[in-house]
Amino acid sequence: MNISHNTVLITGGGTGIGLCIAEESIKSGNEVIICGRREEKLKQARTKLPQIHTRVSDVSNAKDRLR
Repeated sequence: MNISHNTVLITGGGTGIGLCIAEESIKSGNEVIICGRREEKLKQARTKLPQIHTRVSDVSNAKDRLR
């Protein structure tokens, strides 16, 4: 399995384990997208990891999943 040069989507990536996975994925040379319900937490994550892409999204909401 190739663990670099991938696009990685992490739900709940603004804090905790998700944020750690995002950080390690970036270090491995991946393009990382994180999503979560709390915009402020996503902004804080982006401050820490400016190369990530963020998206406010609640995966329990069908419209958010489609976006």
